[in-house]
Amino acid sequence: MEDERDLMFPGWQLPYFVALAPGSPETLYERVDEAERAILVRLAELARRQEREMEQFALRDALDALYTIKIEKLDFPHCAPGSTV
Repeated sequence: MEDERDLMFPGWQLPYFVALAPGSPETLYERVDEAERAILVRLAELARRQEREMEQFALRDALDALYTIKIEKLDFPHCAPGSTV
């Protein structure tokens, strides 16, 4: 797992990497949910700030990966990668 000091955007990347890390299948839903919320909150904060374009791209890529987990491992067929903000 990543060390918080090594992350460019630890506020959302830390829960994101926790969701991606191997762990108990019983906690996968909660881990994905926490990461998704952190990403969506950060996207809302950045909505009007063009200078953070690189982070916005990283956030969208992270959301796509979480949606893939939801579809493939958590049986959420309504999630569609690429349909982020």
